[in-house]
Amino acid sequence: MDGGRVAARGFQYQYLRTLEQLVAVIDDPDVASVRVEGPPVGEGAVDQVDFDVVETDGAVRTAVQVKSRAAGGSMSGAMALGILIQMVQGGPPADRYLLLTNARPGAKGDRLEHALSAGAEPQALREALMDLFRDAPQRREQLKGLDGAGVARLAQCRLEYDARDDEEIREELRNRLRAVRNRSRQGLGDQSAGLLSGYLMSEVLDRAADVTGDRAVFSVAELRSLVLVDTETLTRSLGAHDWGLLAGRIPDIPDVRRPALIDPLLDAFPLGGKNATRRATLVGPSGIGKSSAAALYVSERADAYDFIGWIDCETGSSTLASFQRVLAVIGSDSAARSQQVRADEAQHEVQRALGHLPGRWLLIFDNVGTARDVEPWIPRAGRGDAILTTLNAATNPGPGQVVQVSAMERGESVRLLARRLNLSETEVALGALALDRLAGELGDWPLALELGACYLYSCGLGLDQVDHYLSALKVRSFADEDSVPPGYPQTLAAALNMCIDSLQERVQPGVVPDVVEVALQMFYAAAYLASQQIPAHLLLAAAIATTEGLDPDHHGPVLVSPETLNIGEALRELSRFSLIKNDLPLPPTYGQTLPGGDRSLTINTVSQELMRERLNRHPALPTAIDQLVGHVERWLSGPLQLGELERVRVVQSHAEMLLSHIDHLELPGERAALMCGNLAASYYLQGDMARAEQLYEQELNFLERAGSPNDALVVQTRFALAAMAIQAYELGPDSRPSLETTVDGAVAHLEFVLHQARSWAVEYPKAAKKLALDSALLIRNSAIPGEASQRLFLLREAFTDLQSRIEPTSYSANQQTLAKAEESLQNDLYAEAESHCRELLDQGISGPLEAEARRRLVEALAGQSKWAEAIAEVDYWRHDPVAPRLYRHAIIDLIRNVSVRCATAFGEGDSGALVLLDRTVDWPDLDEFIAMGSDADQHVITRARSLRDLIHKALEDRRANRA
Repeated sequence: MDGGRVAARGFQYQYLRTLEQLVAVIDDPDVASVRVEGPPVGEGAVDQVDFDVVETDGAVRTAVQVKSRAAGGSMSGAMALGILIQMVQGGPPADRYLLLTNARPGAKGDRLEHALSAGAEPQALREALMDLFRDAPQRREQLKGLDGAGVARLAQCRLEYDARDDEEIREELRNRLRAVRNRSRQGLGDQSAGLLSGYLMSEVLDRAADVTGDRAVFSVAELRSLVLVDTETLTRSLGAHDWGLLAGRIPDIPDVRRPALIDPLLDAFPLGGKNATRRATLVGPSGIGKSSAAALYVSERADAYDFIGWIDCETGSSTLASFQRVLAVIGSDSAARSQQVRADEAQHEVQRALGHLPGRWLLIFDNVGTARDVEPWIPRAGRGDAILTTLNAATNPGPGQVVQVSAMERGESVRLLARRLNLSETEVALGALALDRLAGELGDWPLALELGACYLYSCGLGLDQVDHYLSALKVRSFADEDSVPPGYPQTLAAALNMCIDSLQERVQPGVVPDVVEVALQMFYAAAYLASQQIPAHLLLAAAIATTEGLDPDHHGPVLVSPETLNIGEALRELSRFSLIKNDLPLPPTYGQTLPGGDRSLTINTVSQELMRERLNRHPALPTAIDQLVGHVERWLSGPLQLGELERVRVVQSHAEMLLSHIDHLELPGERAALMCGNLAASYYLQGDMARAEQLYEQELNFLERAGSPNDALVVQTRFALAAMAIQAYELGPDSRPSLETTVDGAVAHLEFVLHQARSWAVEYPKAAKKLALDSALLIRNSAIPGEASQRLFLLREAFTDLQSRIEPTSYSANQQTLAKAEESLQNDLYAEAESHCRELLDQGISGPLEAEARRRLVEALAGQSKWAEAIAEVDYWRHDPVAPRLYRHAIIDLIRNVSVRCATAFGEGDSGALVLLDRTVDWPDLDEFIAMGSDADQHVITRARSLRDLIHKALEDRRANRA
């Protein structure tokens, strides 16, 4: 049995009962507080009391001890009596003493419970208990040892065997919270009972963990202020706060409850449940309320789960990034391990991490394309529930409840309109017919209702002008008839387009930049990206800034300063019509100083589809797409060169979506090809060579279809294809990816590269020098067997000859310095190697060169026994989000070489090496890194890890012997 889980469940039961008691006395005017974990130190044996109820005059009404048992466990009467006697002997004075337990009554347990509650006189009770426990000499001795005051206290004791499980206690707690709020006309039943009780539980836990004891007193007044928080704050809180159990951004909790959607989910996941994964699938068009229904379920059952994860399944990249957040919140080593793994590796890590959680978990897979896409991510076993939302009615949803999501009921639609229009109850009653007509014309479709209400409210139109709006809506819907996707109400496109038209009417010709025009262009650009975590500044730059003529050495995103245009003003224009919502902040990036530079947005997918249909035949579309590609490419290439994995994965999702639209629109171009190459590089650096190869081939295809004469891109791409095919042979047979590029194909690519480099030697010597240098290094480190090895040798000689005939460049000088550092390491000249590495790093280098320099720096520091400095470098590389963590080959070399150096130093008696060895062999994703290395790498790293484990075992044995 897992002791950690048992302890966790015990504390959970204790704090549930503490909170239950708090809520029970919330309206009692004579009670002042409940002290979490009992009285302060100095007031008796405080360990005998888990919580107590204190009256306004300071007297203790009830002192309580809570004992938890595993499911089915029992507590005998003798054991219970022993606990109660300890309470009355050592605990502080109280009017009543109570032992609460979720155990079932063991031997004589129920008889003890009855005897204590019978109300007998103290001496009569002692005699009855002496007789009851005549076969328990220890308890009889304790009873005899009680003085008069002790016996009197014993008569005030009670024993309660609680047959409820945690889920039943939670449900009763939710009902009590609903009752408290309903008495104050706040309401809770239709909103967030689980959310509130979950927060209150975390508050109890936080107070229990306060080692000073200053916050242990949980007053009734404080509890009331928390329980009676206003509804708006309560419904917003889930997306705004993290209480240690949420990963990802939950959509806004709907303020109109839809029983037809939420009740089937509640039925699909009854409280308690078995130790197996349960599933439910919400199926329906975009904008119909699938995600909102899942969010409402979360709000009502938040306290039933130890962990909740919201997974954005729009693209493979967004799915993987969401699960990285899941593992980061779960904690332990999972967060770090997840950052550099492929999807299949992350799936295994998720299964493992969720399996170690002590309680139930919930995963919401939002925007699923087909169920088979997410099937590998859903754990087969464990105490968990999974909700899938999908607009693909043809997909096989798998086991579990399937909920078909359709339009709102008319009463629900009217309530939603009334809320969005800020109508009073009187106004709703007077305008009932108008609201009914408006809801009917908008098809009772949640998104259409939101757009229509926002249009009316933003334009200052009252209910008396609804018919005017509906007339305009009908005219517009006829014009938009062909743009409405199948299955959607005709008025949906009209409602959206009328919002866009209203914005366009406010554009001021001749004003540059015009805020409203910029806002519209941002919204149009967003239609071609993924729907979530869209970088706001990417949209702004795409709307007003070109990438032409920029410094070619600057590879990062174009950021527009507030002096040019305040992005908040543009976003406010879109928010007026509920066209956008805020999303999670972007991951950090090196040197980010612009306020709001990490802001991201989310847009409904059907809004994107309707906008693409609106723009489909616009003559400026190819130019706008090309400009958007230029900005996305820069947003991708910047963090890619810095090795910022988290930000790369966010932008990957948008680049993938944009490429799919480019392919559909048949708009291949040079910029799109360049983005393909950068996207391919990001997958390659994450270990996904197969996907990288597909993208490199797509890059060549785009260049050919566009008729682009850009030989530089062709050369880079063909070199990359050759490099992957050659480097794949460094891996063991079991981990070697299946690539389309053969060894012969790789040789042909390199022959093309050689031909091009020779032709550039005079006109473009820097490019030729770099190609020759990189190609020679690639071939020198290759492990290709057979006849191809000879052909590669001849190519290496040719590339080396070409290098020698071209003047040195800054790139070749840096590579030469790196080579000197490597040579110094090989000759044990560690101080000299450190000097070479610091010389490179002081230049502010980035990318692969930085990774290789840092790797050698750590080795040089370890060689000089500078353990603290080496550990600092390793910790930076492992944990800093802006560290170059994408470069896996350099990391493999680091782990292997430093492990060898540390093992050698420890063998020579230098114990300082052990900490660095710990850090290195505990590297995140070590198993995956081992699998990526050669057989020799695997052997060395595995031996180093085994050595570390043996050393720690020996040290533990030594400490045990001393003790």
